[in-house]
Amino acid sequence: MHHLAHCSLSAEGRVLDGFVISCADGTLMMRTEPGAAGGAFRAGDDVQVLVLDDVRGEVRYTGWVAKVRATSMQIADLELTSTLQKRKVARVRIAQTCTGVVTSPEGDTRSLTFVVLDISAHGMRVSTTAELAERDRIAFRFPARDRVVALDAEVLRSHRTNGRSTQCGCRFVGLVERDLDTLFRYVLQTQGTQRRTRLRA
Repeated sequence: MHHLAHCSLSAEGRVLDGFVISCADGTLMMRTEPGAAGGAFRAGDDVQVLVLDDVRGEVRYTGWVAKVRATSMQIADLELTSTLQKRKVARVRIAQTCTGVVTSPEGDTRSLTFVVLDISAHGMRVSTTAELAERDRIAFRFPARDRVVALDAEVLRSHRTNGRSTQCGCRFVGLVERDLDTLFRYVLQTQGTQRRTRLRA
């Protein structure tokens, strides 16, 4: 369970990142950067464990540090505290510039440059200085962490901001399961990175 999923330990303001080597029978083995484990945690420390699982979503446990090695840690007596399956609702704020092609309902096409303001596995909010209308389709390639995903998004609503830009809410259409999984994984991983950055600030 959780094999190779990203995970992090936290306790009293200390945070340690890594990935799951194994998780079974109430024990989790975590791989860390060389030397990182010994400086942050010691055997006997009570910890909270956050696992970003591609299937189960955000999974949280409590436990205690049983072993500390140069590149790994063992967490014992895992107790599940929460599981949050966020595939349908998980959304992360970003600022990713993309280019694509817009096709109107009448079939007219033109190129488009826009900024993705937030994204989920099912849709996105974008900002652009170009004109976009409801039912326009945007075909573009999104650079997720694992790979670049070819996406087709339909504009559901748009409105002008106080400046010169237009913000639009879009939903993805024609997604295959692999692309859906990639986007969901991207959202979880990006949320985890942003969370750890806030904790360290």
